Amino acid sequence: MCKSINVENKKQNLQKPPLSLARIACEILAGAVAGFAVAFPLTYVTGIVLVGIDEKTGPVFIGLFFIVFPPLYVLGSTFGVYLVGRIGNETGSFLETLSGGFLGGPVAVLLCFLGIEKIVLWALILLIPPIFATIGFNSTRRYKEPTNLKSTPQSQ
Repeated sequence: MCKSINVENKKQNLQKPPLSLARIACEILAGAVAGFAVAFPLTYVTGIVLVGIDEKTGPVFIGLFFIVFPPLYVLGSTFGVYLVGRIGNETGSFLETLSGGFLGGPVAVLLCFLGIEKIVLWALILLIPPIFATIGFNSTRRYKEPTNLKSTPQSQ
C-alpha cells in the first residue's frame, strides 16, 4: 500500500498545468509594466539626486540612466512575471525566473549595441527580459498542490 501511494505522489508531482497563450502574454505584459514601474522612477530620482539636470549635467544623467536602468528593469520584470505566474493553483521557481530575466538583459543590451535603428524594434528589445523570465518560469511551472488523480486499477 505504501508503495502505491508513493507512485501516485510521483505521478502528481510530474504533472504540469497546461500552457495558455493568454497566460503567457499576461506574464510578459506584467513583466514589462513592472519593469518600468520599478526602474524608471528609481532611476529618475537617483539621477536627479546624484546628478541634477541642466545643460552641463544632461549627458551625465543620460549615462547614469543607461547604467542603472537595465538591471532595475530586469529585476522588476522578473517580479512581474513571477507574480502573475503564481496566480491560481500554479507556481514555479523564482530563481529560474530570475536567471531567465538576467539572461535576457545582456541579450537586449547586445541587440542595442548591434545598431537597432527602427523604433518598433526598440520597443521589442524591452520585451526580451520579460520573455526570457517567462521562459524560465514556465520551464519549472507546476501545481501548488497535487491534483486529484483518479486511481487506476493496478494489475497484480
